[in-house]
Amino acid sequence: MRAAIYRWEFLRRSLEYRADYARFIGSFGDWLKCKGNWSDSETRANWTKSDQKYFRAEIEPVLTELCQKWEVCDLFPPELGEEEWAQAYESGEDARSFPPTLVSSDGDWDSRSIKHLKRWGFDGTGQSTRLYRNLLLIQVNLNSPMKDLLDHASGILKFAKKIYRQEMDKSGVKPPQRRRRFEHYDLYLKIWDLKQQGKSRAEIARLVFPRYSPESALTRVRDHLKAANKLISGQFKEIR
Repeated sequence: MRAAIYRWEFLRRSLEYRADYARFIGSFGDWLKCKGNWSDSETRANWTKSDQKYFRAEIEPVLTELCQKWEVCDLFPPELGEEEWAQAYESGEDARSFPPTLVSSDGDWDSRSIKHLKRWGFDGTGQSTRLYRNLLLIQVNLNSPMKDLLDHASGILKFAKKIYRQEMDKSGVKPPQRRRRFEHYDLYLKIWDLKQQGKSRAEIARLVFPRYSPESALTRVRDHLKAANKLISGQFKEIR
């Protein structure tokens, strides 16, 4: 859960994500404001057939494309942080699961990305195994002996890992080899936010690293800003 929250915190600061969200709202915001939130099943149940047809034909393809691009289960406004979402949830303005970068592993079929996988044949019958990017779905028959299940899963995982690494090598992408320390993310976000508020690097250095020498503090600010920019620009997807 913490990893998903950090992925969202970096993603929502991305200028490209903000631009994509603004274009989406610019195109469909008025219609959605009138008809209600697309993720609310009760609201959609009250749509007319023409409303549903318009949503499926015009809005959903764009929504799905953006969700796949940013690896989120739904499109959230970038100003919605954890505190803001909690307030919206309590007031009933937004009851969606938070953060959107969290894809549930317990059968959340309402998730846009999971529904996409379901259309590929993840039907819960226990008869198929599918690999989608870095996601592997193994369907098994729980009536089988545990030893057989474990042997089957172990073999599938080893094979899928091999195929995944081969695909990454062909694409020139190296899978992350280590976990980052979560406490670093708080510093990256704090320093980046201070920079957006107009603070100079020297001011940030004094505020965040008061016990370090000026030169050492400035070096840390520079390195942390560089790391924050990389995460905001797309590396947030590697947070696990």
